[in-house]
Amino acid sequence: MKKLMLKIALVTFLFGAAQTQAQDAGSVTFATGEVTAERQPAAALVKGDTVFASDAIITGPASRAQLRMSDGAKIAIRPDSRIVIDEYVYAAAAAGSAVSTTQDSSVISLVKGGFRSITGAIGKDNPQNVEVRTAVGVLGIRGTNFAVLLCGSCDAAPGVAPGTTVPQGLYIMVTDGVVVFRNEVDELELTAGEFAFIPFSTRQPTRVDSTPPVFIDDSDFRFEADDQARTGFDSKLGLRREVDPNAPSPGSDTAGPESKDDGSSAAPAQPVIGIDEAGNPVDLTPGAPPDQRNRSITYSTGPLGAANAIFSGVLDNSSTQVQLDRSGNPTGFDNLYPLTNSTDIASFQIGGSGSVDTGFDALTVMRWGRWAGGSTTIILSDGSNANQDLNNQSLHWVASADWTTPVIIPVTGVADYSLLGATSPTDNLGNTGTVRNANFTADFTNMRVTSSLMLDVNGSTWTADGTGNLGTSALFQGNYGAVSIDGIGGGNGVFSGFFAEPGPSSDPTFPGGVGLTYSLQDMTGSVSVSGAAAFGNP
Repeated sequence: MKKLMLKIALVTFLFGAAQTQAQDAGSVTFATGEVTAERQPAAALVKGDTVFASDAIITGPASRAQLRMSDGAKIAIRPDSRIVIDEYVYAAAAAGSAVSTTQDSSVISLVKGGFRSITGAIGKDNPQNVEVRTAVGVLGIRGTNFAVLLCGSCDAAPGVAPGTTVPQGLYIMVTDGVVVFRNEVDELELTAGEFAFIPFSTRQPTRVDSTPPVFIDDSDFRFEADDQARTGFDSKLGLRREVDPNAPSPGSDTAGPESKDDGSSAAPAQPVIGIDEAGNPVDLTPGAPPDQRNRSITYSTGPLGAANAIFSGVLDNSSTQVQLDRSGNPTGFDNLYPLTNSTDIASFQIGGSGSVDTGFDALTVMRWGRWAGGSTTIILSDGSNANQDLNNQSLHWVASADWTTPVIIPVTGVADYSLLGATSPTDNLGNTGTVRNANFTADFTNMRVTSSLMLDVNGSTWTADGTGNLGTSALFQGNYGAVSIDGIGGGNGVFSGFFAEPGPSSDPTFPGGVGLTYSLQDMTGSVSVSGAAAFGNP
């Protein structure tokens, strides 16, 4: 029964955010740097903004955020983190009461990075209704103050000595109350002053005797100075301490360097964020190294180019190469372009076309859609124009979230990915169809990917099965060796795509998502069908 309940919880972790109705969950009390809420449309967050159930809150590098939830709970989110507010129900907020009901609940998924939390009314009155879900298990609380951190690469975290290798997994720190961590392997209870580590590899919860280096001298887990003074939380040691009531107040002229109200001595200087010519945030802090953010984009259409062929291409774009509209959908990017005997790298602009059929997944943070109508602008590397008429066909695309380090491709294992969403497939005769089924499998042991499709377009059923090879890159391309229309074979096709992070996974060594675009052609070469699909939940 215990394992059954855990499996139910993990399934809810995968799908809870999509099923929760958007309702007020809290507000932003502090934000610095790049802090965004992934929703429809996405929004940059500043102090005073409302956050909603189903929001994914993302902090960029050198960015932090603090939330005050509707029940009074507080959450401090570290840089380069992503949390999803799966559920947040607090009826007392609307009723003007301060007592939580048994129906109230707080469910938050930690997808990347880390945060610290101080319990609110729900955790105090109904702690059984508070959960933190991670890729390796679930945390329950009993009225507490705790911090969690997912370490995929924490070797350069504050407090970690140079040259130290930090084991990959989930770290837990409890400063007040009790936390219970459970997964399919074991259950572990932690009290104030205790730490735990759950490795990605074995998923075995283990108590840690001393402060893990990722929690030492990490001021990113701190709240504002008034919270530190009131709770006695020591951000240097990660533990509760006694506060001398006669000590100088934080921010006073006689306060020590670690207790300044603005936290300037305990944390790096606040970044200065500007906007580049592509509309993307840029770190302008004096002396700061350039923060190169990238976005993987795959596209397909057909016929295209001098070869008048079906085509699917994929390329990583820097922040200066990709342009986005206010909803976060690409309106321009660089990508491969087919020439007669080779490929070029061209600049694609939406031009007179429009973005339609768009979709978004909050956990993998992938977006997809198609440009349709009018003419899209395409400039080849030699400056020549290759504009494409999209009145009778579409250009389909999938884009990843911004990333600063490439996705790491595993060397072993097989992952089956499920369809998250797709564009409506279109042919070159102006017809729009539907996706009946789509599957994607990555065989990391043999460095191979397989894709299968079943589409209904213009009264015909298209099926395609294809394979491609993997390298060390997170990008891939392949061919459909078997394409049939209404059961008659002889067609062909191509596909391309990328692996994306983050996203929940039964095995955290697998990338959380896959973006794929495809283009198929019938046996006569006269009809082509193109589309895009996003996959997740490996």
